[in-house]
Amino acid sequence: MHAIVLLKRVLDPEIPQTAFSLDPERQEPAVLRHPFVLSVFDGNALELGLKLREARAGDLRITALTLGPRAAEDILRKALALLADAAVHIVGEEDGLAPGVKARVIAAAIRRLPAPDLILCGRQAADWEAGQLGGMLAEALAVPCLPFVSELRPAAGGFDAVQQVESGQVVHRIAGPAVLTVTNDQGNVLRAARIKDVMASRGRELIVFHLRELVPGAGGAEARAEMLSLRLPAPRLRAEIVDGEGPAEKTQGLVRRLREVGAF
Repeated sequence: MHAIVLLKRVLDPEIPQTAFSLDPERQEPAVLRHPFVLSVFDGNALELGLKLREARAGDLRITALTLGPRAAEDILRKALALLADAAVHIVGEEDGLAPGVKARVIAAAIRRLPAPDLILCGRQAADWEAGQLGGMLAEALAVPCLPFVSELRPAAGGFDAVQQVESGQVVHRIAGPAVLTVTNDQGNVLRAARIKDVMASRGRELIVFHLRELVPGAGGAEARAEMLSLRLPAPRLRAEIVDGEGPAEKTQGLVRRLREVGAF
């Protein structure tokens, strides 16, 4: 059995607000030192793949795949340190690429690999949070797509996928190739790698494809989404400190200030 796990390198969403700004001309974040991390939902997807392999007593080959610049190799090394069996790097600028084009590029890369029984990706990326790639990839590969999966279990002829829905959970029996988008759950937080595996991952060889070779024209301007505007949301909260000598005086000052701002 073969599972492909899609990974994305994103700007760290935990950057403090004081360190984050926008470049108004280039319409992109302007952050010093550009700290990048693995998108959290993709980490959940990788953990589900690792757990399914353990439940199948190792009878599952895991291939990690990413689309991005050379520096995105770091997240593939992370997957290899967690004992992914192989790693595929589609080298190319991912930023600004239209979601449908991304899906076509990734589908073209997948067709060059051993046929997967399962494709896992995060329900959405931690940067733009569009949540479009899973469905578009399934369409490009002509396979079903099941969103919001939080758990996988081995089953006869395939596996069971636990899907989170508004009313609770639904269990689906999957017996053929499918794309699953993974949501977060307390049981699929990505594990930490062992030091010896981190060291060993640095020498592992990657499978490398190039964006333009997979889909001619995919790197051109016509394949990119145009950013019309980008701005930071106006802050909604404001904090004030009410002065006073003691609890009674502070309480009176708080009530007075609440009346001034029209709270009651």
